[in-house]
Amino acid sequence: MFHKENDFVLPGEVLCTYEEYIPSEWTYIEDGFVKASINGRIVIDKDEKTISIQASNPPSFLKEGDYVIGHITEVKQNKALVTIKMIKGFNRELVTGYKGFIHISKANTDFISSLHEMFKIGDIVEAKVLNIYGAEYIDLSTSEEDTGVIKAMCTDCRKFMKLDNNQLVCECGKIDSRNISSNYGGF
Repeated sequence: MFHKENDFVLPGEVLCTYEEYIPSEWTYIEDGFVKASINGRIVIDKDEKTISIQASNPPSFLKEGDYVIGHITEVKQNKALVTIKMIKGFNRELVTGYKGFIHISKANTDFISSLHEMFKIGDIVEAKVLNIYGAEYIDLSTSEEDTGVIKAMCTDCRKFMKLDNNQLVCECGKIDSRNISSNYGGF
């Protein structure tokens, strides 16, 4: 053992050999040694024979049921692609870059013929994570009232639009509509 319990360690520091303890949260194995992947204090579970790091403000991991904030990168008739930037309620960015999609059946509770009516490239959306198939394939939904577009970008001048009587209005004069969240403008 290179450190004792409650020692403060930095990322990459050797904690012990793999034979001594099983790596747990925020640790990894490299060349037969268990190392810290984040700065924090060492926690040892002697019953389970695990070693982990307890951090004061660790990065967030995405899980099903989370509400996320991201921006629309591509809109097709049946699917909108989203680059996920953060989990709502956390003040840190995600550990890895996640890409998600909103299928037309999960965009709204009403019938829609095309997602081009609901989203535009550059819009900032709040969505619920339904399934995680991998970092590049996250199934999202915007069918709840407080999910959807929280900042809409004008397709003419690329400025963010204001909500006025359930219509999006830009200072350039363009009027548009989207799948607007009840939290529009609040982010």
